[in-house]
Amino acid sequence: MSATHAVTEELRRTLKARSDPRLAEATRRYFPTDIRALGVRNAEVRRIADALIQERGLSPEDRLAVTEALLAQATHHEEVLLGFAVVRKVVGRSFDEALLDRFRYWLEHSVWNWAQCDDLCLTVLYPFFLTRTPALTRIQHWTSSRSPWCRRAANVALVKFVSRRIRSSRYMLPLEVIFGNAHRLLLDPEPYVQKSVGWLLKVAADHHREAVVAFIQENISGMQRDTLRYAIERLEPEQRKALLAVNADALISRK
Repeated sequence: MSATHAVTEELRRTLKARSDPRLAEATRRYFPTDIRALGVRNAEVRRIADALIQERGLSPEDRLAVTEALLAQATHHEEVLLGFAVVRKVVGRSFDEALLDRFRYWLEHSVWNWAQCDDLCLTVLYPFFLTRTPALTRIQHWTSSRSPWCRRAANVALVKFVSRRIRSSRYMLPLEVIFGNAHRLLLDPEPYVQKSVGWLLKVAADHHREAVVAFIQENISGMQRDTLRYAIERLEPEQRKALLAVNADALISRK
């Protein structure tokens, strides 16, 4: 038995030993489609990963191998999160941008709901991009993926970088990246992709209000209602009301 296999199996056994049937049922009810869940909270999943990593002294390369093995074998929701937890603390400085291809592969083959997508974006992709912000402009092709979770990640991975202080300077995500993603996905049929478009535009409006409003006005006739509601959530009430009215008229005219 290889070291990677042994660690992977120990992690899976520990995770299943911490399962709670009542929490598993609550987790299943939380998602619109049926999923298999063990009933282990996210924080506990990360504690399990961190404890075994510390005990075994795994190298970054070993952690990545364990992550790949966990994702390949995952049959329950929390096993996917466990895979991400194993590698999350070493992606910032231990790998190069070739890891972007692995991220896309995971999104397309191992992620099957929005919570897993967002966990990968916020706990793994965030520290990865934090130390290599130029790479943020190199995932736009994710918007053309056949996987809705990869398309969603193309936006969610950017949210924390719309405006972010990094050490002694402030990074500002280029507006052409934000609007480029939004424009490519405005007609996407998947609700969770649409929510990600609205989320990205909402955060962008905090820092580029006039530009975001102009983008919405230019594209409002093609925007889905829920996407627009997310995008304008932080605008002034009267401005929200006016934009929703224009969108409603456009929806009626399309029928």
